[in-house]
Amino acid sequence: MAKSTRAARLTEYTAWKALDAHSRNIQGTVYVHIQIGADGRVLVARGQGTHPYLVKAAEDNVRQWVFGPFPPRGEYPIYHTVTYVYKLEGKPAAVFFYPPVVRTALPDRVEIQTRPFFDDLVAPTTKSATPESRGTK
Repeated sequence: MAKSTRAARLTEYTAWKALDAHSRNIQGTVYVHIQIGADGRVLVARGQGTHPYLVKAAEDNVRQWVFGPFPPRGEYPIYHTVTYVYKLEGKPAAVFFYPPVVRTALPDRVEIQTRPFFDDLVAPTTKSATPESRGTK
């Protein structure tokens, strides 16, 4: 992609979409292959990689992007790949007071980082009782 086409504008990134992934404790890397039209809009976005929820979130997000400005002459569509990295790092949290941190290296990479989640309303699982542990056989 020519240097003049590398200016991407992120129109309304919803990092809060990552909170649902956070509550499910899913993470991973998604590669979204896109086609950019002459008007700078994303024509096609096809993701692959980790959990289907994260793939859909990345595809939905990149479809909001507008690329440009473009040189007066060019060949369209332009093909490009955007990498989304969803990471859970740090001590698990039972609350959502820790919003995701979003780092970008546009138009090539978006990284979303938040803490793992644990549900403090659910009792921790214990070993199931075996006949031996109950004193029966």
